[in-house]
Amino acid sequence: MFGPNRINPLLAKIIVIALLTLVLLVPLSKVESLIAERAALRDAAVTRVAKGVGYAQSVGAIMLVLPLTRTWVTDGRECSETKNYRLLASTAEVSGEVHGELRKSGIYRVPVYKASLHIAGITSEESLMKLLAPEAGVTKRIGATALFLGISDPTGIRALDGIRIDGDVVPVSAATQAGLQGVAAPLAAATLGAPRRIAFAADLIVSGTERLQFLPFAQATHVHLSSSWPNPSFSGAFSPNAVPQVGPHGFAADWQVLEINRDYPQLWADDAIGAKQLAKSAFGVDFYQPVDAYQRDYRAIHYAVLFIALTFMALFLWEHTLGAPVHALQYAMIGAALSVFYLVLTALSEHLDFGGSYALAACAMTLLLAVYFSGLLKSRTAGLAAGAAAGVCYSLLYLLVLSEEYALLFGALALFFLLAATMVGTRKLDWYRVASSPRPGT
Repeated sequence: MFGPNRINPLLAKIIVIALLTLVLLVPLSKVESLIAERAALRDAAVTRVAKGVGYAQSVGAIMLVLPLTRTWVTDGRECSETKNYRLLASTAEVSGEVHGELRKSGIYRVPVYKASLHIAGITSEESLMKLLAPEAGVTKRIGATALFLGISDPTGIRALDGIRIDGDVVPVSAATQAGLQGVAAPLAAATLGAPRRIAFAADLIVSGTERLQFLPFAQATHVHLSSSWPNPSFSGAFSPNAVPQVGPHGFAADWQVLEINRDYPQLWADDAIGAKQLAKSAFGVDFYQPVDAYQRDYRAIHYAVLFIALTFMALFLWEHTLGAPVHALQYAMIGAALSVFYLVLTALSEHLDFGGSYALAACAMTLLLAVYFSGLLKSRTAGLAAGAAAGVCYSLLYLLVLSEEYALLFGALALFFLLAATMVGTRKLDWYRVASSPRPGT
């Protein structure tokens, strides 16, 4: 029995292990910060590449812009008001071939593309007739009318001869409308006669990085894209209207978006509709790498504390059921090794694919734990058993990291079985006897 002022050795060991687990949160947080720092460097590499080829692109075809000035007299004083009316097309057809590649910037590889787009459609002035109709006591004057083609990053334009309007190619100039960047071609002013149906077309070659999207600037917008890029991610407000054809040699996808599918009208004035609202309706494709190493490094390290705690629990049970004392310093070295695994994984994943990086890091850590446990427990068999257990745990972690949809299910089942095995294995253990028996090394 122990004296009244002497702490129970079992309780002391539990407290030490709990404190050690908390202390290990510090290096783990440092590793997580390092992953964030390396991810920021990767993003900086994307920016460097984008400065040369263009950023993620968003294309909107096509908007008719009509400035209208209304002048009237009130109490002998002349008043005037000018509004920029923006009318979207009736139909817009976009077909494109996209060539993607990975461009290196330092140790990072950035997806870049060059898209050859053919844009065609029709816009009608019928919606403008009511605005242009005569009003008693009001004089109306139409300003410089234009067709606007939205391109989010004009620096990525590689070829654009102009916008073909009713068969004639009209040169374009840089312009901004509704907070969107792009180009505009002048258009003959509307009249009070019969509304025109204006056919437009443009052949555009645009380059960019990581993403190509489109804005549904028509009552009916149809987009067809094909590419040799094997790993597309279809993103934005609208999905392809049929199952895309995706294979090792590329993809083909079609989108059909109607006016009623979006949350803004065909016609508005000035800033009634802003760039943010327009951007919400963008849709298209992301050209991404099949393995986002940093994202998976993040997901792996989120399980670090759990794995360390389970390892400590297994070692604690081994120590107090078989009578093999383990010093607190040995717990600390094991915890440090388990923490270093995530640093090694991050370093390797910058140069190898994630699967290979994980296999190397896990094999190295499994071998280290097997060798260390064989000496710690003075048994080669125990070392092999510890290595096998570590291998199973790292295999489980790999499944958790890879499986986005089933990570919660796999994690919950694994925890249940580990807890069940621990409870069944220790169900006959007399903890009162263990607690009353001091063990060396505690």
